[in-house]
Amino acid sequence: MDETNTTQGLNRRSFLKISAIWAGGAWIVGVPTVKGRPTNILNEEQARIMDALADAIIPPGEYAGGKDAGLTRFVDQQIGRHGYLQNDREMYQVCLMALNKGSIQDFGELFTNLDDKSKEQYLKKMESGEYNSRQAAGEWGGFSPSGFFNTVRNHCMMGFYGSPEHGGNKDYVSYRMLGLI
Repeated sequence: MDETNTTQGLNRRSFLKISAIWAGGAWIVGVPTVKGRPTNILNEEQARIMDALADAIIPPGEYAGGKDAGLTRFVDQQIGRHGYLQNDREMYQVCLMALNKGSIQDFGELFTNLDDKSKEQYLKKMESGEYNSRQAAGEWGGFSPSGFFNTVRNHCMMGFYGSPEHGGNKDYVSYRMLGLI
């Protein structure tokens, strides 16, 4: 092997030893990862709305609510390119924004800023079909507000009670709640 000095004054063998030590130390200590967006499909505003919606559907209490159980991540992962719910991608992207607009119209506040009682009142009206007339006005992009709510509720249940490998049920919260683990 060539033991000649490099331009930095280290020979090849010394350089390899130092590199191995550094790499081993990084492996032991851990190299911090660069965090990107927590979601890939939903933008930041849509993710905030989805977090608020998830907590309204599964409120936090003794156990984590929808937000802390990772339901936004579950939805984002499942509406992604390889997800099982990718056919619902456009619906989420359109309807989450329409949900906020409707909240401003009815309560003068973004959905994310409403108190729990107002969120519940708004979602009950949505579920009952009271806002379906807004679909015709175009702000819901042809999607039914009540249909959107029912779909989101079902997806939240899937994410909350399903396997964490699919993006939700963070730390097995629902399994612990049910006494399964």
